[in-house]
Amino acid sequence: MIQFEITTSPFSISFKQNGLELVNLRIPASPLKGLWVDDEVVAADFPDFSLNLKKCSESSSAGSEQGWILTTTPANISAMVAAELSGHWYGGGELIHQQFPLNKVMMQSGPFQTFDNGPTGLSGKLTPAWFSSNGVLLIADSPVEVGLNQPPAEYPHFKWSFATEERGAFSNRPFRDNGSGDKSITFKGNGLALKIFFTGTVIEATKKLIAYYGHPSDTPPDELFAKPTWTTWARYKSAINQNVVMQYAEDIIKHDYPFNVLEIDDRWQVFYGDLHFDPERFPSPRRMIDELHKKGFKVTAWVIPFMDPKSQAFAESVRNEWIVRKRDGSAYLIQWWQGNGGLLDVTNPSALDWFFERLRNLQVQTGLDGFKFDAGEACFLPADAVTYREIHPNEYTQIYVDAIARQYRLTEVRSGWMNQRAPIFFRQWDKTTSWGLDNGLHSVLTGILALGLAGYPFILPDMVGGNEYDEKASAEMMIRWTQLNALLPAMQFSLPPWEYGEECAVLCRRYAALHAEFAHRILSLARETVSTGVPIIRPVFWLAPQDEVALTCDDQFLLGNDILVAPIVCPNQYLRDIYLPPGHWRDHWTKELFKGAGVLKQYPAPLDRLPFFERC
Repeated sequence: MIQFEITTSPFSISFKQNGLELVNLRIPASPLKGLWVDDEVVAADFPDFSLNLKKCSESSSAGSEQGWILTTTPANISAMVAAELSGHWYGGGELIHQQFPLNKVMMQSGPFQTFDNGPTGLSGKLTPAWFSSNGVLLIADSPVEVGLNQPPAEYPHFKWSFATEERGAFSNRPFRDNGSGDKSITFKGNGLALKIFFTGTVIEATKKLIAYYGHPSDTPPDELFAKPTWTTWARYKSAINQNVVMQYAEDIIKHDYPFNVLEIDDRWQVFYGDLHFDPERFPSPRRMIDELHKKGFKVTAWVIPFMDPKSQAFAESVRNEWIVRKRDGSAYLIQWWQGNGGLLDVTNPSALDWFFERLRNLQVQTGLDGFKFDAGEACFLPADAVTYREIHPNEYTQIYVDAIARQYRLTEVRSGWMNQRAPIFFRQWDKTTSWGLDNGLHSVLTGILALGLAGYPFILPDMVGGNEYDEKASAEMMIRWTQLNALLPAMQFSLPPWEYGEECAVLCRRYAALHAEFAHRILSLARETVSTGVPIIRPVFWLAPQDEVALTCDDQFLLGNDILVAPIVCPNQYLRDIYLPPGHWRDHWTKELFKGAGVLKQYPAPLDRLPFFERC
């Protein structure tokens, strides 16, 4: 039985079960002017707003949970609620510095909206829901600013900027907890609307979140799971042309790597936004794509919602008001990572029809099989922009992704806001060529865990080895990155492993083949998630929800319930401790049998070995 206690000064509501505090809600407003309480309602009046907390019960496929709905009025007045953390916390979606669990970060309060490289650490796929190891689930139904274990006020605040010197290091977005955080999730906004559910366990809280937002009713195409995608970006950046693409395909085949999709990334067109190949770079795109098809590749091209002011698309969209505008009716030029441009108004159905019709025409002309859709984050929609239909910036992301998912299955997107039902792959944000949790190799793992727990089962890890912007990958990094990817839902290459030496080429090929070998298991789990919503990739606490070691484990994962993977995510490491959940586990390579629950100390992990175990 959940009970609550109220403290009036300062005002707080503490929910407890069997003497254990599950969550304490603090309302930092004073003085309290009025209070009315019974078993199912708490009503409190403060000088600027009123708070109403009402008991509710919800039934879903995840079961029946006791819950409360918290609202503040009036709708145009800002209010703040701080939920003191108890236990370990998860959810929220994708961060740049992706610690796991969330108690390990200190994130300053800021608008909870999808970002490209956000100033507080928010990234492109977010869900406004958080839950604890005690089974408490908090959902924000209203637009909010969110702070997570906020650091002291003197910590630096960063701008959203494409300039490196202004935006702060990845390791500071969000900051790593050092014990000085405020131990709360803070919600701030006009007319707050929050839901609080008490589900009993961390597993039931996850299932409740998934039931609340929904899950895909179908899977992406099987071949996207089975074989790696190869993209031109990290290897060539924008220095691509027809000969480069064909030689890249030949090299993949020559080195005997599995493949499926070949993505032609930036820059295949003359002006961004125009949807025809640059005739100088790609004199015969149809012939090129036909030849790639004969070699066994599917071919996609990179697409964005931005339009260069010199493009034909920009002129046409301005003429028809298919572009995001200023209040005076002129086109709003948006800053993005390749300059300034117009932004497609996705709230206008005619604009979307025009956008997708042009894409279909390009497919007819060239034989392209699909598209890689980039951007779509809320941060690109200015607060004073005018759209066909007035929306909150996060709705831009939601509409953009939903529209793509209705049109394409052989595709990927990198942003998401309440798009959990989309049966397509969501790509992780661009990874740095580094090892750490601050957007490096280790964050591939924690990012997949975080997104799975936020209701996104179909995650495409970013390219093996990262993007090689300012850093260069080593052979060791390429090998360990490929090993991590081998038992994730999908795999993506750009940097050619054979350019890092013979050992790298051999071992990366071996683990690309391992991914193909386990594709049937991955596909089976993908179909399971269509039925149940349960993530394909699961934290180890999924099999040990009361175990403190499991609840904080950030360097292992489960593929379903029967495969435990313990990759190496640090350089020069050839031994590691491995936590085994309850049950009996067999080393895939040596066939040695072990009993959980417990930790295997200093288990061998030579460079050619990905430690993983199968439950028996």
